[in-house]
Amino acid sequence: MKIRKAKKSDKGKILSFCQHTFRWGDYIDRVWDKWLAKKNLLAIEQNGKAIGICNAGISQNQVWIEGIRINPDFRRRGYASKLVIASERLAKRKKLGISRMIIADNNKRSLSMAKKLGYHIEDKWWLYNLSPKKQTTSAKIATNHQDLSDLIQSTTFSESWNWFSLDKKILPKLVKQGRIVVYHKNKKPQAMGIWNKTSRLDDDVMQLGYLSGTMPGIRQILHFMQNKGFEERKDRVQLLIQDKIKPKMPGLDRRMLFCLVKKELQDQA
Repeated sequence: MKIRKAKKSDKGKILSFCQHTFRWGDYIDRVWDKWLAKKNLLAIEQNGKAIGICNAGISQNQVWIEGIRINPDFRRRGYASKLVIASERLAKRKKLGISRMIIADNNKRSLSMAKKLGYHIEDKWWLYNLSPKKQTTSAKIATNHQDLSDLIQSTTFSESWNWFSLDKKILPKLVKQGRIVVYHKNKKPQAMGIWNKTSRLDDDVMQLGYLSGTMPGIRQILHFMQNKGFEERKDRVQLLIQDKIKPKMPGLDRRMLFCLVKKELQDQA
């Protein structure tokens, strides 16, 4: 057994057993080339043949571990854990302090593995689908970050199925990128959303990766997303919303619950 950087020649072997990972298929074929180009895609091999992968997404202070896939013939041998540990080592060499993963709430085996490796559940997030629709809304793209920090009710936000730390420092950057949607009442912000404009997995999907505020304000944010999806001819709007926020409106379909798990790395170097 050997863990190494993935190679271009591994693609065919890996994709051959990634076609039916989920009921709808898998997304590895859509991200393989991007992951390979960033040179943090790890492969585990046995007898010279790649039998599993894991991508270590590197950002300012964290490693985002994703896309763990093991050939069914080699499962339940601890190989997934070894790939996670290898990703953590890579992060420590780069002096990163946090490791995060997203795991479906019903994937008890993966959650058990994460717990054994020292991860804890940081938060739970629901996936919703929302139908694009022409809507009138008072929500707008934020032009400054003043007073928005009061609407930060989470430590993280999602950016196309990657979660990153959310704090006051990142708000100006998100505003500059035109990614914060805000609803004001009496000149005070009542609700805020962070949208990703598109998903790295699906060009026909628009995505919202954070939502907080009053329920009337949240409805205005969702109307904004519906209208944007309609204007840009998206097939659907995907929402990732914390478990504690339970919006209700026509066309909103709650799909699946996920656990965001986190591990501090700085004390384990």
